[in-house]
Amino acid sequence: MHTMRLKENIDLAQFLMAVSTCKGEVSFTTAEGDVLNLKSALSRYVFVVAMRHPELLENGQVVCETAEDAAGLTDYVIAP
Repeated sequence: MHTMRLKENIDLAQFLMAVSTCKGEVSFTTAEGDVLNLKSALSRYVFVVAMRHPELLENGQVVCETAEDAAGLTDYVIAP
């Protein structure tokens, strides 16, 4: 598993398009332990709503199953 943090002011549409190209699972885990599968339409909706609350995103993490997927998201994430 590869755990990263979102960069500030990312292009949300471009980020979600990049997630769509990932071969493995990609999730967003909140500080409270909630896990959103970013390949799921419902979870994406919740994620987009959460983007309006930066404090929720600052403490969350993007988790990729594969190194290849993590490398594909480098424009949008920062390794811890």
